[in-house]
Amino acid sequence: MTATSFDLDWAKFRRNGFLELGPRLSDSDRLAVLEHFDKLDASDRIPPGYQAQYDEQGETRRLRKLRRLLWNDKKLFAPILHRMGALDLAETLIGPSAVVILHAAFLKPARIGTHVAPHQDQALWDRHLPGSFNMWCALTDVSPANGGLHGYPGSHVHGVIEHRDDPDHPWHETLSYKVPELAERHDFLLKPGDAAMWESTFVHGSEPNTSDEDRRGMVVVFADSAAANFRERDVMTLDQVRSLAAAGAATESR
Repeated sequence: MTATSFDLDWAKFRRNGFLELGPRLSDSDRLAVLEHFDKLDASDRIPPGYQAQYDEQGETRRLRKLRRLLWNDKKLFAPILHRMGALDLAETLIGPSAVVILHAAFLKPARIGTHVAPHQDQALWDRHLPGSFNMWCALTDVSPANGGLHGYPGSHVHGVIEHRDDPDHPWHETLSYKVPELAERHDFLLKPGDAAMWESTFVHGSEPNTSDEDRRGMVVVFADSAAANFRERDVMTLDQVRSLAAAGAATESR
């Protein structure tokens, strides 16, 4: 898959702040990613570079979030990001100055996966990044039945909204108090391998996972390197990822 196979309604994206992209991740790549996460979830010690977070209930402790996936395992993830068209999509939307600033796993484990309160990504960052966007890829079925993923169409047009502390939402500041003023909630219904994208001020969140099945997703975030001064270690350019992907493909063909 490449970005040339995207047929996107950019007017709809500008109006709603998000688009559903359909299938973007092959089944073989998806299973390879899940296997990688399963190994980490079963490990007694995860390398600190992943900045792992956990959901816990009683004696059960499961991975909730992993960060810097691309930086921690370039050989696995660079070719996958290339094959799913993420790099070409970023170049189309932002231009050649696009960089990867975040690549993370959101692993809402069965029965104990906690909710993520409505929020805007831009509000949680330490700098303003105009033009940035997320590409969120489902690794399992994603629906309200397993905690899902939802957002509020048009919420991005308000710019960055004040976020507030809420004891019922411990992971970060929230927009829970603003939800009644937003448009009707849109629940994403994603099959394994499907993807969605949204602007950095699009309000989104998810519910607890009370089902018997994990709800897993992987997100890559792109920003414009011309809009901010980034430390080299904190970003990866499109050319760098493409080079890593080509090296990985050459290794696989030997």
